[in-house]
Amino acid sequence: MHPDKKQVLPVMPEAIQNKDGTEKQDCEINASKRFIAQLKKDHPRQGFVICGDGLMSHQPMIETIKDNKMHYLLVTKPGDHKYLFEWLNDFTELSSFETIDEKGRTHQYRWKNAVPLHGEADAVTVNFLEYHLINSEGKITYRNSWVTDFQVSEHNIIQLVQAGRCRWKIENECFNTLKNQGYSIEHNYGHGKQYLSYNMYLLTLLAFYFHQIFELTDGAYQACRTKAGSKRYLWEMFRGTIQFLVMDSWEEMMDLYLNPDDYEVTKTKKS
Repeated sequence: MHPDKKQVLPVMPEAIQNKDGTEKQDCEINASKRFIAQLKKDHPRQGFVICGDGLMSHQPMIETIKDNKMHYLLVTKPGDHKYLFEWLNDFTELSSFETIDEKGRTHQYRWKNAVPLHGEADAVTVNFLEYHLINSEGKITYRNSWVTDFQVSEHNIIQLVQAGRCRWKIENECFNTLKNQGYSIEHNYGHGKQYLSYNMYLLTLLAFYFHQIFELTDGAYQACRTKAGSKRYLWEMFRGTIQFLVMDSWEEMMDLYLNPDDYEVTKTKKS
């Protein structure tokens, strides 16, 4: 995902499953480590910033990310990183500034570089940043904090916060879309016999991937999305159309939806 783009581009997922010969139950963290290594292998020249929740902001995961020559921006919370926040509280002041937007909301930023992630001797050093959003009535409506390997300053902290906050797009623009906008990915039924369920999921994700590319690049598809309002409605229109009409291409299908008055339906008799 990217802060300036609504669309999310999926990459090859990593299944959480026990491999042959393994006894210990597989988990999200182990799958994430495999995913990062495979992502680097699949896209060796692409630069990545790995974003994640508090489950990922621990030293083994950070070391995995750095070993694969990637950057990280991971959520960190007082309940999960008590030593880190105690260490920060020992400073009377952190570097900070705030801005007020046109809606009267206050954006508060604080940061501290070169902070130990935990209290052990081998603790990795991270850079900490924190953000509060306060509405015009003085109520905090959003707060979060992250650790990163980027050197934080007043010149880049707004961009870093925007990058950290855009992780919600994975939930809203990807998972929610796959569940509620016609793709019917609603529940996890496991991998299925001979990976049938997993393969069906991959095919659906591949279709979604193409649709996201169309939203970014294809003018006709963008116009159809605007006219339909929702993806679910657009898919229903296309499905209903192909039940009764035969067209030469998807381009013709989209043009028919956009310009129905330009077309005339020809009835053919059965032989």
